[in-house]
Formats: sequence, structure tokens, C-alpha cells
Amino acid sequence: MFNWAHIHIAINHLPVVGLIVLIALLVLGLWRKSREIERASLELFIALALLAIPVYLTGSPASKQLEALGVSREAIHPHSDAADYALAGIEILGALSLGALIRFRRQPMIPSRIAAGLLALAVVVLAIMVRTANLGGRIRHPEIQSSGTAPVSVSESWRILRSAPTPMLAAADGGAGYHRAGF
Repeated sequence: MFNWAHIHIAINHLPVVGLIVLIALLVLGLWRKSREIERASLELFIALALLAIPVYLTGSPASKQLEALGVSREAIHPHSDAADYALAGIEILGALSLGALIRFRRQPMIPSRIAAGLLALAVVVLAIMVRTANLGGRIRHPEIQSSGTAPVSVSESWRILRSAPTPMLAAADGGAGYHRAGF
């Protein structure tokens, strides 16, 4: 029922949205000088780093499926390259968060310069992840192209969408056409 592209699309929003929430949580912890909130933020950075791994690992099989449907490698490649940096960034953030939690486990507070440094890194990683997500969206959404050019033409996109059967959508239009939408 689900394929790699479905799985990738279903889970790829979680690290980006999660990072936004966790940055806000860490800011709240720093502002309130709350040890519990700061530590929870760092623990969740670690969890987010682990969650990013399956997002990354589903990307390659999803891209192969898109290529088989006729999407050019040139349309996918920028997103794929950016994903390498996004994964590296979130994993570094998770590892440094783990290191801070271990190093300062017996202290009442994580030093503010360490927490502020992790916050700054989280903001940089968020920027990388947002760029990666935007490049991923451009693969299948020509309307977000800044140059106004799509990686594939709109008519080609419709041809691709109609060629891949998806039974889940068949009832949505009584079988009049959406039942063949690929994504």
C-alpha cells in the first residue's frame, strides 16, 4: 500500500517541525532559567537526531521511484545533496546535546554559554533543514519554483501522476481520475 516515496513524505516533516518546537522550548528554558526545560530540550534534540535517520534513509529509495516514473535526476539531486548536510547538522546537534547532558549531569544548570551555543547551532541546522525541505518540495511542486521553471513540465507531472496507481484515492472522486495519482 505504501511505498518509499509515501513513507519519506509522511515522515520528512517531523524533524523540521520538531526542530522549530524544540528551539522555542530551549528559548523558553533559557528565559525562565529552567533546568528541566533546558535538559528536556537537549534530550529531545537527541531524539530528533535519531528520527532524522529514517527520513534520510528513505530518501534514496524514494528518489529511485521518482526516477522510474520519469522525474529527472537533475530535479532530485539538489535535494539529495542538501539532505546530506541536513543530516550531518542534526546528528552533530544531537551528539553535542548528548555530550552536554553527560558532561553537566551533576551540575544544577547547563552553563548558559553551552546552552546558547546549542541554540545557535539548532537555528543554523533549522535553516539547512528548511532549505532541504524546500528543495524537496520543488521536485513535485512546480508552483514553488522561484525561477518560475519546473523540474518537469506541468503536463509531464500530470502524466507521471496518472501513471502510478494509488487505490487509497479511488473513492475520493468516484474513480474518475484521482485513483491514479502517484502521491
